[in-house]
Amino acid sequence: MEWHVSLSQNLLGKIDALKNCLSVLDCKGEDDILSDMEIEEMNGITSDIHSLPSVNTSICWQQSRSLWFREGDANSKYFHSILASRRRRNEISSILVDGAVVEDVEPIRQAVVSHFASHFKAHNVERSGVNNLQFRRLSFSEGGSLIKPFSVEEVKMAVWDCDSYKSPGTDGINFGFIKDFWIELKDDIMRFISEFHRNGKLTKGINNTFISLIPKVDSPPKLSDFWPISLVGSMYKILAKLLSNKLRLGIGSVISDAQSTFVKDGKILDGILIANEVVDDARKCNMELLLFKVDFGKPYDSVDWGYLDVVMVKMSFPTL
Repeated sequence: MEWHVSLSQNLLGKIDALKNCLSVLDCKGEDDILSDMEIEEMNGITSDIHSLPSVNTSICWQQSRSLWFREGDANSKYFHSILASRRRRNEISSILVDGAVVEDVEPIRQAVVSHFASHFKAHNVERSGVNNLQFRRLSFSEGGSLIKPFSVEEVKMAVWDCDSYKSPGTDGINFGFIKDFWIELKDDIMRFISEFHRNGKLTKGINNTFISLIPKVDSPPKLSDFWPISLVGSMYKILAKLLSNKLRLGIGSVISDAQSTFVKDGKILDGILIANEVVDDARKCNMELLLFKVDFGKPYDSVDWGYLDVVMVKMSFPTL
């Protein structure tokens, strides 16, 4: 670690020296015209000043992990202290349910299962029909492109677009394994993809999922203060990636121009800016205005798939 510290200090000293040289050249440039050699030297110094901090950051990053490299994988006191700290941080010792504090492992487990079972369960809600509404529609060629068989190149691109070390699901296999053994696994993966394309159904158990609870705040008191992250298997991820890539080709033609969120390159702040402009314009023109503030909480977790199917049919998406 000592040489890391020494190297970091030397880099900081070099940065200070470069800044002094740059300051001298700047002062000279104010009083006189710099020569071509001096201008070239000035550009080189500026480039070095911008590059050296990233080198120093890299060294500091290595320093922060040097102790882990030396002792992290050993059956040492350091290893077990890190493990115990992580367990304490991830432990849910109590939770607030309907205003009452729930403690102990079994009651907390039952509260978690009950909460998410009701959260992900379909609810019978009376919704307005869409028969009299006008939607943008996919063209015939766009619809046809969505049902073409998946090629080997498409599947390979989907695999390589995924992080090699993402947390695996119940199968325990990450994308790094699939990439390393792509030649051996390619035929089995393509067989699975082709079967799904032909039948439109998932193999039983392919979407088995671990649900990991990620705290939104420190020491979350309620289950609603956790993000439920689904850890699904790699095969399901590949299929989901392929379908999303297909949708990306034509979905832009059915999305309204006013849509600013949940689309590529869209920014949620655009909606706020537009709302401010509308309010300002109404005030200037002395016009009456009615605003609705809608909560976007968990939009994807509360999707009614049956209703979504009806809307997609109205947009000319292909059906089985």
